[in-house]
Amino acid sequence: MSKLSLEKKAEIVAHYLSSNDGYSITAQKFGISDSIVKMLVAQFKTNGIEGLIHKNGTYSGDFKIHVLQYQQENNLSDKETAVYFKIPNKGTICTWRKKYKKGGYELLSRDGRGNPKNMAAKKSKKNAEPKTELEKLREEVEWLRMENAILKKLNALIQEEEKSEQGTKLESSEN
Repeated sequence: MSKLSLEKKAEIVAHYLSSNDGYSITAQKFGISDSIVKMLVAQFKTNGIEGLIHKNGTYSGDFKIHVLQYQQENNLSDKETAVYFKIPNKGTICTWRKKYKKGGYELLSRDGRGNPKNMAAKKSKKNAEPKTELEKLREEVEWLRMENAILKKLNALIQEEEKSEQGTKLESSEN
């Protein structure tokens, strides 16, 4: 799903929600698999526009354990768990489970290079300078502008779908 832009994800969700097309037809229309449409719709319904934003997150070993425990305690699928914890790809959870079964917490808490996550975080914190209040505010304004643009796009798509449905209904009632 990370290959899709946020605007494209919003367009897919808007089409699915505003039309009578199911997952399969929507997927065919956009040239993606129906499982991606299902995941996008579930993420949007649960978390709103935030659910569609792809985050290249790094997760601590404790968080991964918490996710796996929560999934097991609540008897959730990988998809349901991913949506609940705002993890963009349900396959991530499957990977965590396999690593945990293979090597326990130690293997789960290591990143792809074999370094514990906390070591990588310490290195980046040393090199990074703290952000000024102005920089934080600029980032927030940029974020809000992007979010506003996406919501406008989603609203426009929904209105466009409604107009096309009304046009179709008018044509059929004239006959």
